Amino acid sequence: MNTSVLRKRQLTLKKQTFTKMLRLLISLGYGFFIVGSLLLQYFLGSGDINAYIHFFDEAGNDASVLTLQGDYAFRIAVFGLTEYFQQTTITILCYMAFIISSITFYIYLAKLRSKKYLIYILPLFLMVFFSPIVQVLFSSGIRSGIAFTILMIAFVYTKGITKYLLFLLSSAVHLSMLPILSLYVLFYLLNNNKFKTPFAISLFILLSGCFSIALGASLVHVETTVSSSVAYNLIISYVALLIMFINKKALKNLYGFLSVGLILIYLSGLFIDASFIRYVGNAIILYLFFLINKAEAGTIQVFTAGYAPFFVLTLFYSITNWF
Repeated sequence: MNTSVLRKRQLTLKKQTFTKMLRLLISLGYGFFIVGSLLLQYFLGSGDINAYIHFFDEAGNDASVLTLQGDYAFRIAVFGLTEYFQQTTITILCYMAFIISSITFYIYLAKLRSKKYLIYILPLFLMVFFSPIVQVLFSSGIRSGIAFTILMIAFVYTKGITKYLLFLLSSAVHLSMLPILSLYVLFYLLNNNKFKTPFAISLFILLSGCFSIALGASLVHVETTVSSSVAYNLIISYVALLIMFINKKALKNLYGFLSVGLILIYLSGLFIDASFIRYVGNAIILYLFFLINKAEAGTIQVFTAGYAPFFVLTLFYSITNWF
């Protein structure tokens, strides 16, 4: 083999290794950031983290709390890990938050390696992952964060039976993944190669499907009533409009479709007085995945400009609530 060719290959391998290590270190750094956010919420008594701590501390090793509920898998995992490693509940939850946030960040970061519009997507990438509504997916709502991370691994890296087994596992960890999986099925029904569905009809079916999912979820699982302020719901509705109307090609991409669908479920909840605000963070992070993979530079720039005020306002809202 030609010496120059061999050197070029070695250099390429070194660059690839360096890039992978850099992505890993940055992802771990984000994981530490999420742990810091979790501990801050714990000390300030905000978010769901204190409810988790209270439950597990009160339950102790009482097996009677392990009923066949939607959080059975999560409960038994936390009980098992605290006993096996002889650690406190908060420590185990910190480890969980660190792992799922690092994995998800790495999945997204890996998609940027050959991105033509890196200079456009990077500011939005950082704003999305440091948005309070996305942070809570991994820090406060750890159980749903674990389920969502499993789902992303299934979407991105698996096929066949492995994919469906991970779908089942994510739903076992948190039942809130079922509406996302319902949208997954609906996407492939509407984008069947044998039956092309016009955009207007696809949008109408999606609207009807999302309202039905929201109504069904509110009946099967008692959701909390909408308690957010009018101003906060207006801010969320603003980013919902950005996601739905900036690029209609989103409905032809799995991640864009899921994002639009989750936003429509949230909006449907406002009409039936049921809170689906948990899905807004999922919708934003899924839309980012769509932008990374399919969107043009113009779409990325427009969404970044539109998302920046949302990022600033929600960050300010979050800080004022903490302090």
